[in-house]
Amino acid sequence: MASETDTHLFSNWAKERLDEIDATLASLQARVDTLQAETKTQAEKTIAEIRAQQQVFQDMLKKQTAEGTANWVNLMRGLESNWASFESLVQKSMNTTWKDAQHIQETFSARADAQRKAWQEALASLRGKANTFAAAHKKEADEALNQLKAAAETAKARLETQQKAGVESWDALKMALEESRAAFDKATRKVIEAFTKADPSTGSG
Repeated sequence: MASETDTHLFSNWAKERLDEIDATLASLQARVDTLQAETKTQAEKTIAEIRAQQQVFQDMLKKQTAEGTANWVNLMRGLESNWASFESLVQKSMNTTWKDAQHIQETFSARADAQRKAWQEALASLRGKANTFAAAHKKEADEALNQLKAAAETAKARLETQQKAGVESWDALKMALEESRAAFDKATRKVIEAFTKADPSTGSG
């Protein structure tokens, strides 16, 4: 069976990426009607393909919520493939269909906001879990949460720097998103592992 630790890791990992997919779709959809006929047709095709990736993430999260996930590692690997396909679609569209600087910045801002939301939700969820710990374990849990909060603030500042700089290259902005996402994965994993050490029942299946 999957442990509660595994379930938290999978949920945080998948939900953060789903939030970014949702934000990207909203950004692309908002401007599709401004495109010329041939370009619009291609844009609508891209949006449909991204929606397919969105559906996969939604279905996996629903399955994990309803049933629990014993093979969460295999599920994550499958979703990593879907995520790579999504990023490839976005990369292509930003270099062809939506290559104007304004839309590139709008899409980046939407995804940066989605990342900040993911950090906030992870903090709130994990803080709620920490509040259930006995006093003997709560200090360790709070220390881990403070580290997560500090990492979130650092990531937020870096993304805001990119936004204010007015960078027009999607490659550069994508890299900034990747760095922040990796920091999120690492920070949440460290907190969940700290919780398990502080209270072993957290990691029990």
